[in-house]
Amino acid sequence: MLRKLGQNYQIALPREIAHLLKLRINDYLDIELKGNKIIIEPQVMVPKHQAYFYTPEWQKDEAEATNDIKQGKTTKTKNLKQLFKELDK
Repeated sequence: MLRKLGQNYQIALPREIAHLLKLRINDYLDIELKGNKIIIEPQVMVPKHQAYFYTPEWQKDEAEATNDIKQGKTTKTKNLKQLFKELDK
């Protein structure tokens, strides 16, 4: 799709592309130059206090926990005392 470079070097993103990528006004886009091509990639901003949840370590542990749940590797207890007893085994 051909677009004209406007004032302040701005371009208008085609509405069809914005809809396909589910972009909204004020979303963040990363802009990178690769050779003679401009790469625009949507970004999700994570609040600083939640950044740890997106680290590779956390994501690895989450995937492991999800896998354990799928395999039925869970234990049900009636109370905290019983839970800690199970954890000590």
